[in-house]
Amino acid sequence: MTCPDMPPSTELYALRELAARHPNILTLNRVTWAVRQRHTNGLSRIVFKTRSGEVVIHEPGFIAWYLGLAGRAKPRASSRLKG
Repeated sequence: MTCPDMPPSTELYALRELAARHPNILTLNRVTWAVRQRHTNGLSRIVFKTRSGEVVIHEPGFIAWYLGLAGRAKPRASSRLKG
């Protein structure tokens, strides 16, 4: 039985796999933090738990959120200090 809101399985990745697919912009720690905060940051619609209890993420939705294209009020702030 599949959930009607569930995206295709070819677009779902585990936390570690997602970070490995985009090493230039993502780290495992950033992905893990975003998933932990999913109820407050708007990612709850694209994070799913499998029957085995593993957390998987919809890759296009996460990348769009991370880059500020969807679900965020503004793009990611620079990590460099201004001044």
